Amino acid sequence: MNNFLYSMKFSFEKMSNEIHKILNMTVYDDEGKREIFFVVGTCLHWILDYAERIDVREQDKEILSAFKYANNCLKHSIEVKKITDEVGGFEFPIKIPFESPEREVIWSIVDDGDKRWENQRKKYKKFLEGKNVNRTCKNVIGLLEKYEL
Repeated sequence: MNNFLYSMKFSFEKMSNEIHKILNMTVYDDEGKREIFFVVGTCLHWILDYAERIDVREQDKEILSAFKYANNCLKHSIEVKKITDEVGGFEFPIKIPFESPEREVIWSIVDDGDKRWENQRKKYKKFLEGKNVNRTCKNVIGLLEKYEL
């Protein structure tokens, strides 16, 4: 396995483990939010580093465009402070019938406003916004693994 593929897969494993650990804590505090920001950003970085080194088919470029938008917002937009949200779990006031949706980390609403990335923004809204971070990263890594570096 080449180093870029290894790094992409390893960063995903670290991200998944950290998200699982934090979501199983009673309180999702600022330290947990910072750790999730770090591991998601690291995984995002390695996904794009790997993707930039392979010849991706046209139909697979759409999903990568969504990930590029998240990355570009983190790198270039002063306004963007986060790219994920935590949802689910107990909510107050408790309603009857009682429902407790599964806690998960999802991609945030990120509207940078930079017109250079308008196409990427549309892809982000289509493929990532409001969706589970673990699942979307796992899916794109599975897609990228099919290509040889």
